[in-house]
Amino acid sequence: MRNLVFIFTLVVCGLTAQENNNAVFSLRPAIGLNGCQIHGDSYDGYNKLGVFAGASVNARINEKVSLELGFYFSQKGAKHNPNPKKGDLSHYNLTLNYVELPLTLRYMLNKRYFVNLGPSLAYLVSYHETINYTDFTGVYHFNPYEIALVSGLGRQVKDKINVEVRFTNSIRSVRDYGIVSTVFYPNPVARFFNKGFYNNILTLLVTYNITSSKTKSNQNVQP
Repeated sequence: MRNLVFIFTLVVCGLTAQENNNAVFSLRPAIGLNGCQIHGDSYDGYNKLGVFAGASVNARINEKVSLELGFYFSQKGAKHNPNPKKGDLSHYNLTLNYVELPLTLRYMLNKRYFVNLGPSLAYLVSYHETINYTDFTGVYHFNPYEIALVSGLGRQVKDKINVEVRFTNSIRSVRDYGIVSTVFYPNPVARFFNKGFYNNILTLLVTYNITSSKTKSNQNVQP
């Protein structure tokens, strides 16, 4: 986790230290809600809700393109409730608490709408797992780091407020099946890309833009 904080601090310092009079930097606090599911756990649906909160630094490259580095707390996981009417008495509840560091490229489609795309690195701070109402926390290993791909579609609703729908999908398993897999994929391509549990997250978030312009200090003074 300290490595993620160091990377975020280093990049922020690097961005704010630039001397480009056309550069505009924005600090963007954000809060949202995650709809969560796990690919590979045999359950379907975004049945688990989680908290999403933090901030990002946005560096504008030109009128349409900008680079954004975020630092967020993001709750992920999965949930399955029993359904006695269908003869399903199983229960599953998994909460994964991550510190997430996405680096995304933002492209303005027009004055209102934009898209985001980029990689994300996350550190697993803690987790809690319950299977059939029994605590299994610590029994099965989760990988401490998650590597994911982030994509999103957003809209500016006011001068400083944006609303965004964001998709985050693990590209490396957060928990490996191990030697004996409980899930078999007859397709060899599917077997290659399905080696365990993968987070599949749908996030609705709101951001507030705090913007400042930087002017070069070595401008020529007219006599």
